[in-house]
Amino acid sequence: MSYRGYFHRVLIADLSSGASKVWTPPEELWELFLGGKGAGLKILYDLGLDPAPLSPENPLIFMTGPITGSPVPTSARSCVVFFSPLTNAPVDSHAGGHFGPALRRLGLDGLILLGRAEKPVFLEVRPDRVLLHPAEELWGKGIFSTEKILRERYPGAEVASIGPAGERRVRFACIGTGFWRQFGRGGAGAVMGAKNVKAIVVPPGHEKIPLADEARFRELNKKLVEDLLSHPMRKKREELGTTMWIRMAQEAGFLPTRNFRECRFERFEGITSQAMKRELSWEPRGCFNCPIRCGKLARWDGFELEGPEYETTAFLGANCGIGEAKAVAYANWLCDDLGLDTISTGVVISFALEAAERGLLPLSQRFGDAEGVFALIRMIANREGIGDLLAEGTRLAAEAIGKDAEYFAIQVDGMELSGVNPKGCASMGLSLATADFASHTRFWSATAEMQGALTLDSVPKFVKEGQDEVAARNSLIVCDFLPFGFDRLAPIFAALTGMEVSEEALMRAGERIENLHRLMNLARGRKEDTLPERFFSEPHEAGLFAGRYLTREDFGRWLLEYYRLRGWDEKGRPTPEKLSALGLPGEKLFAL
Repeated sequence: MSYRGYFHRVLIADLSSGASKVWTPPEELWELFLGGKGAGLKILYDLGLDPAPLSPENPLIFMTGPITGSPVPTSARSCVVFFSPLTNAPVDSHAGGHFGPALRRLGLDGLILLGRAEKPVFLEVRPDRVLLHPAEELWGKGIFSTEKILRERYPGAEVASIGPAGERRVRFACIGTGFWRQFGRGGAGAVMGAKNVKAIVVPPGHEKIPLADEARFRELNKKLVEDLLSHPMRKKREELGTTMWIRMAQEAGFLPTRNFRECRFERFEGITSQAMKRELSWEPRGCFNCPIRCGKLARWDGFELEGPEYETTAFLGANCGIGEAKAVAYANWLCDDLGLDTISTGVVISFALEAAERGLLPLSQRFGDAEGVFALIRMIANREGIGDLLAEGTRLAAEAIGKDAEYFAIQVDGMELSGVNPKGCASMGLSLATADFASHTRFWSATAEMQGALTLDSVPKFVKEGQDEVAARNSLIVCDFLPFGFDRLAPIFAALTGMEVSEEALMRAGERIENLHRLMNLARGRKEDTLPERFFSEPHEAGLFAGRYLTREDFGRWLLEYYRLRGWDEKGRPTPEKLSALGLPGEKLFAL
């Protein structure tokens, strides 16, 4: 194949028959969608838009990007693309660690799982086939013990596995890898459990990523590494980790607190980076080939964990009223072992705690009750008692409860919100409402609003362009924390692949990917871009609307301008002219 940087090999496993084969994608897949998120979405689209999320027909598509496993810093990441049990729409969930680079060392760009195994299995991935092994003895075990057993059986291998939550199809179950990294958002663990797959084992490989212009690539990458090592944000992340945002969110006034009722937490000092370092004996840790080392190895009271991260701390900490570092760390440890997305778990539990306060759920737990939160985590993962209801996610739980519970069900289209409390950062409200799914990983506008760099009129354009850029970055794939733009990444991508691209071409690819995701969301039933009523009916505490209300009229004006900039109609649907200009939907590139 003409393009370097790819192996042009995607392994497809039919779990129902046990057969597997290697597929060579057409080069148009890389030209138009780059890899990672974009390529995974296109493959999912071409396979068909009909599957129910927990049916055997829902593909589970693990994709790398051309940068995954390369010498470029932050090249650890890979993603899994699927129809989400939470949203019923496509989700791309990303993880760091070493799983993606391990696939690349086998000479693979991706792994597609189709069908459903008759009995529990774990998969052994080889360069040309997938072997299915019985996993009855692993079924029921947590992620930590599962990975330990399989790593002992396959020395040097990387493992991705599910816990009891995935086996029981909790709608926000995750896939864990490398013990403490997760394909976290959207319920990938539930889809894997529905396929009767307990784990995926990737044994050691020795393939090297082919480079189109090795001398140019190494020159550009050397400069990138030098600039990254001296970058002040790299140093700050290494020192404080992502929980540095607890203090910054508190000071800016957008820290999610007690189910988003408040934007500041009076006990925040107990869960800051400084408290974590003191209470958990933090040591910096990095993913594959990453000098940022934002991860933190924590050890306390006989436990070990990489974390907690900001999102985990915000939602299992402040949003549940918990202000102790060790309590948040233990809640994190439970979720990682049982296989639960910490963000959705924290939001679902905070919803349940408010419902209990209002007399709508028969719970004894209240905000600030750490032991009660631990109990709810276990109940959700095992679908015991009230945990069976909460395992359905905030949207379905609120619908089941009724009695105006939807008012304080903090979700958009089924996905629990992450990142910030929009009552302190309204631009993130627009970003979350219009994103392909409501996650801070789609675009983080909070820094700009916090620094006063946004005006009311500038928000729609800022969000639209930010989402396009992130979609392309999530397809290359590089980490959000690599503090450089396409002016640096486009030449590296060109030297890596031989595909001549500009900054504008990468942005165009991101726009194409965003429009494809929008088409798929609409086909799967998405009706409107909005926020929970709480953010319109309660005054904002900080940010662009500090001291007043974000009205639906204000938000509607933002939406219409955002749609105009995207070339969509007034209902948020891509126009034929826009789709034609982007080459969408295009011919099918994938056929079994």
